[in-house]
Amino acid sequence: MNKIKTVIEYAMRMENDAREFYSFNLERVEAPELRKLFGELVEMEKSHYNMLSRVYEKMGITPLPINISWVVDDTAHEVNTSIIADNSELVSDEKSISDLSVVRLAYLMESDFALFYKNASEQIEEPEVKKALLELSEWEKQHQELFRVKYESLLKKSWSDITSIIFK
Repeated sequence: MNKIKTVIEYAMRMENDAREFYSFNLERVEAPELRKLFGELVEMEKSHYNMLSRVYEKMGITPLPINISWVVDDTAHEVNTSIIADNSELVSDEKSISDLSVVRLAYLMESDFALFYKNASEQIEEPEVKKALLELSEWEKQHQELFRVKYESLLKKSWSDITSIIFK
């Protein structure tokens, strides 16, 4: 039971962190389709958290009492923290590079989640928990693939000459 409790608590924190990530970046990404997608993912991650919370309660475990979120202090930042000059050839479109970075982080995050849920399901014997973890793993794989395709597309747009090096 302790392993189940730990796995579910960690998964709930991951889902909450993902919701915070998408919520935080919702207004920071340039592309309207990414804003729409991030808005949808805020709700999806919330539903994943709620699903885990229900499993947690069915197992007779008291839900986590605190929902902590991080706060960004926008008052203490540099005007331009870029290490690349604004007129550099390395930066063709600053906003698309920003979207590229955020999409890459989302891809990596969703990849981690899919792997975590798959691995956790292999170590849990309780059928209901195992089923929920496998279902979450499949959902996260779908998110992972969505971001992989988006990442590859943005990469081709910004760095077409080296895309073949990154994606074989």
